Formats: sequence, C-alpha cells, structure tokens
Amino acid sequence: MQEQQVGIEEYTTSTTGFTGILKHRYNDFQVFEVDLTGRTAHLSATDAAPQAQQQATASSSSAVITDTAIAEVVAAFAAIAGQANAEQLQKLLTNIQQQQQQAAAAEASAQQQQQQQQGAAAPDLEVDLLPEGNKDVRKAIHQFLKSEPRLPPLATESVAAEGASAGPDGQVPHHVIRIRPGSSGGRGQRGSQDKRGQKRGKREWRDEMSWEGGDLKHVKFVMLKENTDTQAALGVVARMLHCQPRSFGFAGTKDKRGVTTQWVTAFKVSPAKLAALNPRLRGIKLGNFEFAASHLSLGQLGGNRFKLLMRDVSSSDEQHIAATVSELRSKGFLNYFGLQRFGIGAVPTHRVGAALLRGEWQGAVRLVMQGGPGERREYRQARALYMEQGDIQGALKVLPTSLVAERAVLQGLARHGSTAYLTALQGIPRTLRSMYMHAWQSWLWNRAASERFRRYGAEQAVAGDLVLLTTEQQQQDADAEAAAAAAAGGSAAAAVDALYDAEDTGTADAADEGDDVSAAASAAARLASVHVVTAAEAAAGRFSIRDVVLPLPGGRVQYPQHEAGWQLYCRMAAADGVMLPGMTAAEFADAAAAAAAAAAEAAAVGPQDGAGGTEAAARAAGAPASHGVKDFQLAGLSGDYRRLLHVPEDMQHQVIRYSNPDAELLQSDWSQLQQQQQQQLGGDRQHKRQRLDEQQQQQQQQQHAEQQADAAVGNEDSQQPVQQATAAAAAPALAAEQQQQQQQGEAATGAGEASAAGAVSSQREMVAVVLEFTLPPSCYATMLVRELTKSSTSKASHTQLSARA
Repeated sequence: MQEQQVGIEEYTTSTTGFTGILKHRYNDFQVFEVDLTGRTAHLSATDAAPQAQQQATASSSSAVITDTAIAEVVAAFAAIAGQANAEQLQKLLTNIQQQQQQAAAAEASAQQQQQQQQGAAAPDLEVDLLPEGNKDVRKAIHQFLKSEPRLPPLATESVAAEGASAGPDGQVPHHVIRIRPGSSGGRGQRGSQDKRGQKRGKREWRDEMSWEGGDLKHVKFVMLKENTDTQAALGVVARMLHCQPRSFGFAGTKDKRGVTTQWVTAFKVSPAKLAALNPRLRGIKLGNFEFAASHLSLGQLGGNRFKLLMRDVSSSDEQHIAATVSELRSKGFLNYFGLQRFGIGAVPTHRVGAALLRGEWQGAVRLVMQGGPGERREYRQARALYMEQGDIQGALKVLPTSLVAERAVLQGLARHGSTAYLTALQGIPRTLRSMYMHAWQSWLWNRAASERFRRYGAEQAVAGDLVLLTTEQQQQDADAEAAAAAAAGGSAAAAVDALYDAEDTGTADAADEGDDVSAAASAAARLASVHVVTAAEAAAGRFSIRDVVLPLPGGRVQYPQHEAGWQLYCRMAAADGVMLPGMTAAEFADAAAAAAAAAAEAAAVGPQDGAGGTEAAARAAGAPASHGVKDFQLAGLSGDYRRLLHVPEDMQHQVIRYSNPDAELLQSDWSQLQQQQQQQLGGDRQHKRQRLDEQQQQQQQQQHAEQQADAAVGNEDSQQPVQQATAAAAAPALAAEQQQQQQQGEAATGAGEASAAGAVSSQREMVAVVLEFTLPPSCYATMLVRELTKSSTSKASHTQLSARA
C-alpha cells in the first residue's frame, strides 16, 4: 500500500529531505508514554519497593484541592456538560475542599470515622446534575469525572429523574447523574458497594486484611516491552499470574516493532509477585511499582515521547540536517493518519469500511477474506479453500486463530448459512468492526487535509476554517452573543445547542453508565467547542494555522465553509457510493456526477485509492447506498475533529558517526539498568579482589619474614655459592628464551594491528541522526519522519533501503 492511496500527498516544508533506515534494531525506535500530568514513563527500578511511591500517591489522593484546580476543572467541565452543571460541580468541589481543610486541621471524631467506614455521605457532599437526554454527553460526563487527574476520587451513578423536561432531541431523560465523593466500582458494580461489603466471605475478608496497599486497591507500574504488542505482553503476564487480562488497565497501545515504555495498573496484585516475574519474562520488564486509587483506562494519556535513530543517513552535511530539522520544528507537518491506520493486509481496511457503509455484505466478506503475496502457507491455503472452493469447514480447520476477523466471519457462515454475510460480519468483535469504519473516516480526512493544503496553504487560518475555541474564547463569544441576543430577543445558547439537535446516536447502555470509552470526554468537548472563522477574524489574525481542525464525518460534526468543506466531502464520499449524514438526494446526485467525471478522467492514469477509476466512476454514477444496519452507518458515529497541523516545538536532534552497521547506538531503559547493575556488581567484585590481594600480600610478607629468620639461623654461607653458580649457568638459556618470546609477541602484535586496520578500512563511515520529540495522542511519528525525509514510510520502501545498505 502506497501513501497516495490513502490521501497522504503533501509536504509543508521546502528543504530537501534526507533518507535513513528506521528500526534496524529494536532499540532504534523507542516510545515513552506521557501521562495526563506530563510525567514520562521510564523503567529505572525492577525491585518490589513501592513504599515511597505509596506514600506519595496516598498523600496526593488526600491532598486538599486548590482554588486554581477547581476553577480549571469547572471550566473544562462546562464545555462538556454546560454552565449550569458546571456550577453544580463547583458547589460539590468547594464543599469537599472545606471538608479536606477541616480534616487537615484536626482529626475526625470517632463518629465521623464510623460514618465514613459505612459509606455514609453528608447531604452537602452529593449533587445531581441537570437531566441530559443525549447519551454522548452523559458518557463524556462519566468519563471526565473518572479520568480528570486534578479531581479527588468521585463516584457517579444514574438515578431516576423527577420532573425532567424534554431535551434538544425531544426525548425526556429518565435518569440524572449523581456525583459524590468516593471511587466508582468496576463494570456493573456501581452503587453496590454496601451490599458487597455486607456479603463478603471469610476468604475475601482475609484477602482484604492482607492487602498491603490499604485503601489503594491498584498497583501502578511501568512495563517495558520489546517487539511485542501491548495486549500480547499483558496476556503473557496474566497467564504467569493465573489471572484474567481484564485485571490490567492501560492508557494506550504501543508499536510492536520497537522498545516501548508505558504505565499499567493491576487490581490487587502484589508488587512482589509482579517483580518476581522479571527473570522469566522475555522481551518484557516490569518495575517502578506504586499503589494507586484507580485503574487506567484507554485514552488517559497526554501523549508519547519518541526517541528515534535513523541509520545510514543520505546526507553527511550536518548544517543541512540541522536546517531541515529547524524548518520542521517551526512549520510543523500535516497531521495525516499514518499507514498503520489502514492495516497491513492485502486489502486496506478503509476499503472494507466503504463496502460496509454501502451495505455490500458479500463484497465486504470477500474483502476481509482476501489475502496477499508473501503470506504464510497455511494462510493462503485457508483463504483458497473458501474463496475458490467455498469450503467453510475446511478453511476453519486450517485457518490460524491469530486471524480473528477471518475466523469470526467463517464461523458465522458455518453457523448461520453460507449466504448469511451480514450476520457473519456482525460476529466480528466490535473493536475490529469499528476499525473498518474509522479507517474510512481517516481516509476521507487525509484527502480533505491534502486538498485544504493545496487550496489555502499552511500559513494562516482563512475564512470558513473550523477551529476549537479555548474555554476563555468560548466565554468571550458567549458574552458577545448574549449581548446581541438580548438586543434581538434571541437565545445566546442557540449556537451551542445546534450541535446537539441531531438524533441521539449513543452506543450501548453500558457505555452510558460510564464504562471505559476511549477519549469520550475529549471528543464531546471538541464537538461542543467548534467555531467557524469569520472573514473579520481571519483578517485580524485571531486564529493561527495551528488552531485549524478538519472533521471526521459523522452525525454531529460541522464542515468548513469554503471550497475544501462540505462540497468536497460530499464529492469524495459520493465517489465511494456513500451518502454522508445530512446529505440530500439532490446533493448526492450533484456530487456523484462531479465525482464520476473526475474518476473517469483518472481512469487512464491508473488506480488512485486502491480501486480503478472505471470502478469508482461506476459507483459514483449509481444510486446512494441505503440500509438499516446501525452498526454500519455513519449516522451511528458522532464524528470528531482533528488538527490539520502539528508543530513539534520540543524536537531535538543529534548527529552520530559510526562504522559498524549493526552497532548499538541507542540504549533502552532496560539496557541502561542492566549496565548500572553490572557496574555495581563489578564494583563489589573488585572490592572482594582487593581484599583477597591484601590477604595474599600479608601472607607473603609473613612467609618472607619466616624465611629470613630461618636463613639467619641456618647455614647461609655454604648455600650461597651453590645458588649463585646455578643461577649463572641458567642465565644464558633464560635470556635466549625471553628474547625468542619477545620476538614472537611483537610479530603477533604487528599481525593483529594490520588485521584490525584492514577491517576498519573495509567499513565506511556512516552518519546516523537521533531525533527526540513529543506528540499528542493519535499523532503519528511516521508522518513527522516522512516530512523530514521527503520519502515514503511504507514497509517496502524501508526494506529496500535496508537491503541497499
């Protein structure tokens, strides 16, 4: 798969790039997770000693929340839940702050301690938010209160709403969200703490008493892995501990090929048990243990810190390398979705997503089952049995379990019939099904980003662009709209409410109850804070190019109001035979006609996006696809916004010259830790050797003193002439032997030096560049490298570079 097939086409910088080899060794690609507080994950210790961290964590969880933190959290919450609900949260946090201050000033009475142990909450430490009929917003509220690091532990639950009025979608909400101090239970356990506490058996009570973490029920630790997926690594750890993989929590998955370091949480697993696994683990190391109050969920990270090594760089001019890095650091790069987003199979995942959106169930099944060159023999055999012979059972017997989507499809066909294509597709795990849909959204976004750059460049925000307002900017706009609305008799909240006029397209009720949903809170905040740049704002330079965002299509997004906006998205979607939410039949017909003409013109050139121009023209000329399966509709996705550009202001570089192509030029955390341990062990051994040498020297001195004493008493004069004669007789032979050994040693040394000189001269000097930078979540490091090198990031391209080197 080439980058042009998925819309990756443009560069923001003008300097000539330089090529290099990535991931020649695993240590050449290192990723360090950054948490929500800005702390970077590093493996610096592997012993089970979490006492200091436990105290720090416990003190931070019980620390008094500050006025500044309350103001910042309330402002962020207002963007998600509205100003009225934000005031309710502010009231609760202020009361919690007062209670914390009182507890810090004096110890609580025995009665208060008993109430806390029984889980009783004072009336002023519990608030109900206003009824909210939209599931996306409720889901975002649960996730925000659960993941915001500046908040004290809060529990949320849904309770029956009394006297609720209809929401923007016309639906009357049946529940409101109640917030109180404490930590929520796990999946399906909210609100049941008291019952579970009363029904605990003796075994559970003993486990509770023996848990060394006290009130902190989770162990947070750093996991370093090499050439392993995050979930696969945790699966190995879970099997060794004889526990379920769901006992572990993590904020994000990391690259397989490389050395990555990230935080993981485990529910009530002793640090000693985790540390004891290290000698048995291969390519995985655990360390830096501390106790924590809650588990990690997907999306709870601030970004990733990268440390990359590019070997055998094509440019040896350090000034040219520095100039290229400097321009990238100032101008940034287009925030494309990288090739990883579209899979590594023969058929890109966005093509499967397009077939699902069109309702072509049989075509989607065949795309999922289609293989490619270079696959293992059993893969090809299983695919051929189904694709060529229709032998479902035979294919299942041969197909490896690692091909999850393919096995799910075949099992569905075997169970429900050979033509039950839709049912078979619905048997694919939900995360994989979503991946196909998200890949199509990403493909459309990449193409829109390239077109936006070609039309308007990357220097400034233009009229019609979309930006995300900060909390302060939202307040300024709200004040201005309120003044205008007061004069016109309108509502200042109308513009924000319009974002939620679409039909409620929330997911399952479990997600509505606050279960782990990746980045739900931040996505809802982005949907609520979008703003269209006016001509006056563009002329005044109120927003920069760094503020510009483009939508991923869905049921709740706005589109730019210029030539790279709604009409462009319609044409691109129509070319795939897909109708966007809110698109009329007339708009589809116009967009399809334009797309068909463009596709027919491109047919002579060749494939553009994985399908031929003739095929694309035929799709665009047809009627819009329509089906009633919500799982495979864009209206079932709320959509999102993604920044057009990212500027890596903290990027640094270093030039290294080397001659051995396989030399280890970067050390991982584990390599450095091993080196420190060896140095410490070597120091201990050296100390022991010194003590032994001192003891031997003392023994020799004692023996020498005894010999001198014996010589003084014995017949020293009679023995001395004999010894002198013997030494004189042996001297010529000894001198000849020493001279011969010296000549042989010099000859061997000369030959060794000549051999080493020949080996060094046969290896050319090469240049490597070390890059260090931090990226936010869902921002691809390969796209930064692409901008730097002006070359493809595909696997085939790097394989050719490695082979050439």
